Amino acid sequence: MLGHSIVGGCFCSPHSEGDRLRQSVLEKVQANQLQTISLVEEKVFQKLREKEAEVENINKKNMELEEKMEQLTMEAGAWQQRARYNENMITALKFNLQQVYAQSRDSKEGCGDSEVDDTASCCNGRAIDFQLLCKENSDKKELMACKVCAVNEACMLLLPCKHLCLCKSCESKLSFCPLCQSSKFIGMEVFM
Repeated sequence: MLGHSIVGGCFCSPHSEGDRLRQSVLEKVQANQLQTISLVEEKVFQKLREKEAEVENINKKNMELEEKMEQLTMEAGAWQQRARYNENMITALKFNLQQVYAQSRDSKEGCGDSEVDDTASCCNGRAIDFQLLCKENSDKKELMACKVCAVNEACMLLLPCKHLCLCKSCESKLSFCPLCQSSKFIGMEVFM
């Protein structure tokens, strides 16, 4: 019989050992391939988990940014409202100052061209008491003095109470009106 041998009392075909060897090698290759595939799958799943975590972080940051945008939009609206309030207040103050200026100009009309004429016309021809006139000027200076330091002239108009009672340096230090104790929103310099 050709190609057949008896090994250890067993009748074996020479092809069967080669088949077994081939089968063994094939199984090892398949096992290596399965191991490689499982490693690749694990790495792919790990990458997917990392990307999902990144997407989650991005979504979280987007939500935070949207919340900040809403907050900033609300703040911008509040600032615009405050600016409109300030513009209205400035317009009202300008109107009041124009009225005061017009009234003071109207009260000066009718006086003469010179100081002597002014004095005579304002005093109806009576003699002038210059000491009294100096005292009135002193009283006016006292009235226009800063209510805090009493040294500098009051030039800052406080809003919303509209008291003209502080000098520039004292106004920057106070957050309330010294006359009515109301909170100061803003101080505006008035030029007399």
